[in-house]
Amino acid sequence: MSYAPAVSSKYPLGVLWVCALVFLITGALFTVTPQDMFAPIGLAVPDGAAVTELRAVYGGLEVAIGLFLALCARRRGVALELGLVLGFLLLSALAAYRAIGMSVDKPQVPLMSVLLVLESAGAMLALSGILVLARTGTAAGSR
Repeated sequence: MSYAPAVSSKYPLGVLWVCALVFLITGALFTVTPQDMFAPIGLAVPDGAAVTELRAVYGGLEVAIGLFLALCARRRGVALELGLVLGFLLLSALAAYRAIGMSVDKPQVPLMSVLLVLESAGAMLALSGILVLARTGTAAGSR
């Protein structure tokens, strides 16, 4: 019998809540101030349809992802594991495609490097939650 401290069983849940909050907050910011969110990367967004599209994709989609991750965290069990896997896949893809873009589409603004580091760290955090969950075997039995 292996000993897994209680904090280990709470760790994956905490990781998933962090992922959910990041997507919810980012989505809310893109919904409320889409033009301000793109200004640091040098993208001037005109009024009208362009702003609506940014609100829908960067706001609505990220809020939906955040809500799904929060729902997975509340339901726990297998949903906790699925939420962590989705968080890992999303953040890994964001980091990978940002890295590809940074290497192909030069020059870049410093914010791109910061975002790459944050997305990569988030992916590793989600992966660590998955690994702790697998090690403690709490996914199926948690509620």
